[in-house]
Amino acid sequence: MSDIQITIDSTQVEALLSHLTGRLDHLQPTLETIGYTLSENIRLTFRDLKSPDGVAWKQLSPVTISRRTNHSSVPLNDTGVLRNSIAYQMTGQAVEIGTIEVQAAVMNYGAKQGAFGKNKRNAPLPWGDIPARPFMPSEHLPTIWQDDVLDKVKDFLGIVE
Repeated sequence: MSDIQITIDSTQVEALLSHLTGRLDHLQPTLETIGYTLSENIRLTFRDLKSPDGVAWKQLSPVTISRRTNHSSVPLNDTGVLRNSIAYQMTGQAVEIGTIEVQAAVMNYGAKQGAFGKNKRNAPLPWGDIPARPFMPSEHLPTIWQDDVLDKVKDFLGIVE
């Protein structure tokens, strides 16, 4: 039996891997792009009146509509404060997206009447049930949002399909 010897020139592969490794030290622009993209996707839930997964928000009750200063029937869009508060920030090699508005969790997850106790006049807080109107993804990113993020990463890495 004769010996077979194969020589592989891996110079190009090593150069490409070195280039990619070097890029990983400069993730901030890509993370900024991802943060902006996801923030915009969240803002679109307010326009579309749907959860990130595409489930329509519950309509406002007639009582809630009557209590609004402009009598608007559009959920979570009375003043625009919550929608406009969606922001992202860089934290090391990650990006965080959220809001500082205190009502955000209740609007996103809902609350039962009286869940927060009672006010000075012994009335329940909140005064009625607040249905969940999810605007933030909770357990996972919707597939289309994941695709947006993957496209940004592929752009960063120079991957062309």
